[in-house]
Amino acid sequence: MLPVVGAELLTIQHGGTTVPLYRAAGEKLLSRYRLSASALPGGSPRAYHELNDAVCAVVRARPNVRPNDLYRPVHGILQELAAEQKELLTPLCQLASIRDFELFATTTPDSLLLQALNATRFQGNSQTDEIVHAPKLPTERLRDIPSNPSSKYTALFYLFGKADVSAFYAIHDEDALEFAYTLQVNGPERMFSKLKGLNLLFIGCTFSDWLIPFFLRSSNSERLYSNRNKKEFLVGEEANRSQEFVVFLEHFSQDSLCYRIDPALFVDQLYQRWSKRNPAPSHGHDVPDAKSGEAIFISYSSDDIGAARKLNEDLNELGGDVVWFDKTTLMAGDEWELQIRSAIQRCTLFLPLISSNTESRTEAFFREEWGEAVERTRRIQGRKFILPIVIDPDFSGAMERYRLVPEQFKAFQYCHAPGGRMSEELRNELRTQLRALRKARAA
Repeated sequence: MLPVVGAELLTIQHGGTTVPLYRAAGEKLLSRYRLSASALPGGSPRAYHELNDAVCAVVRARPNVRPNDLYRPVHGILQELAAEQKELLTPLCQLASIRDFELFATTTPDSLLLQALNATRFQGNSQTDEIVHAPKLPTERLRDIPSNPSSKYTALFYLFGKADVSAFYAIHDEDALEFAYTLQVNGPERMFSKLKGLNLLFIGCTFSDWLIPFFLRSSNSERLYSNRNKKEFLVGEEANRSQEFVVFLEHFSQDSLCYRIDPALFVDQLYQRWSKRNPAPSHGHDVPDAKSGEAIFISYSSDDIGAARKLNEDLNELGGDVVWFDKTTLMAGDEWELQIRSAIQRCTLFLPLISSNTESRTEAFFREEWGEAVERTRRIQGRKFILPIVIDPDFSGAMERYRLVPEQFKAFQYCHAPGGRMSEELRNELRTQLRALRKARAA
């Protein structure tokens, strides 16, 4: 089966609330050209057509702006919205974690699914192949999957192009029509063969009404009515909103099924069921042996994720076994609170990252982590356990600057890692601690 992901699955945090990604993109585009929603066709945005409607409004209200002028600003807007997200989208991470899926397709031009695939499958390394379809695509772009992919091969197919500064992705309905037309003429042959040969799982795809049956037919090697070996599953409220379309499927594509369910909820249920049938194997650094004596826990505010990543990288270079850095070890769907508490009880070094961000967060889960570590210190004698690390670049050693830390932290010497990069003093301290822990383990 091949999942095809659409805009209805992509909801982000924007302006303090959860909104569809492309609604936020449409609003930002209007704002950039100083237009309000009243400029939209019909006076208000249509659900899951917000970007198209915003493009049309800008072109109509600003005669000096052509559609070709809008690819660059839309590309920039999508990058801005992605950068606002402190975490990868959970539904995409859950979907990417289902290893039975090797090939994926997306009807949107953003990179959010790509990021989830690389994060969950390749520790953040860029190992997912990107197959991009677009009319007049530059020849250096990857256009198709290999004829004999490896056993761990993963690829993402952008059906309507990938966001770019030029017209290599669809930003309005006429673009979508052109992309769909040229897909029949010069689409990626091997990838399109996969689309025709595999069952398809459409999750949150918000094609225009005319495009859904057209694409279903294009992705089948035979007429829908006569093709009994292939199935399509359409998930999402938008995909099933047209009663006429449902009747069409019931009569002419009887193996196709529509599920009127929130796509994120569907993905969550799918992931939970798959996980039960495919329990994750234990790996040495994810669930370390309690005797290893060198497991490290990094505790941080979500606002400091960048610094935490850098510290994690430096620790790996030192040979420290980072037992808990939740961007690399916590899989979507895990009972995360239980696993965090368990990791704090197993680790031998606890590194709380202290910053101006932690000072501004009076309520956050990292404070529970700090409290859990403090409780554990009561049972530890004769060695260091908590090493508070200040990551603010301008830290000069004035520990009283940080008031919202546990009182017990103030008994320890604060270390410094500006922006997450270890100072030489901290590096030497960690080397000493790791050496002592390994020596104790060998004894």
